[in-house]
Amino acid sequence: MTHTRLEHYHETALGQAQQSFRSAQRAMWIGFVLLAAFVVPAVRASTTAGSIVAGGLGAVSAALAGYVSRTFVKSQEAAASHFRASFDQPLAFSRILAAERWLLQDSGMDQAKRSEVLGALVLAKAADPEAPPSEDEPPSPSA
Repeated sequence: MTHTRLEHYHETALGQAQQSFRSAQRAMWIGFVLLAAFVVPAVRASTTAGSIVAGGLGAVSAALAGYVSRTFVKSQEAAASHFRASFDQPLAFSRILAAERWLLQDSGMDQAKRSEVLGALVLAKAADPEAPPSEDEPPSPSA
């Protein structure tokens, strides 16, 4: 069941990242085409005012397309971040399991020390990674 959920999440995140990337590319191309399209009237305009208006419209359309494409790029970056996180969690869990196995099998610790370390490991696994540290525990290095 967990594997099915991870696979579904993987497909969703990958699809969102791909769609955002394609949309960003389209917006960039549209901005470039509009900028190029407004260059022709700006150069061919018979008056200075006509050239300024056409050039201004081209600049505004390119800026708008840049803004829209940047929004899609940010969306793609967020989807890629979620995509990476979906792989980080199982990796972190496998590290915890490896530490548990080492503790339980061949750590060479006496029973009291092993129980103390195992208790700390259980508390670390059960802790909410987003929760702020309590007053009696030191802040984590990432904080």
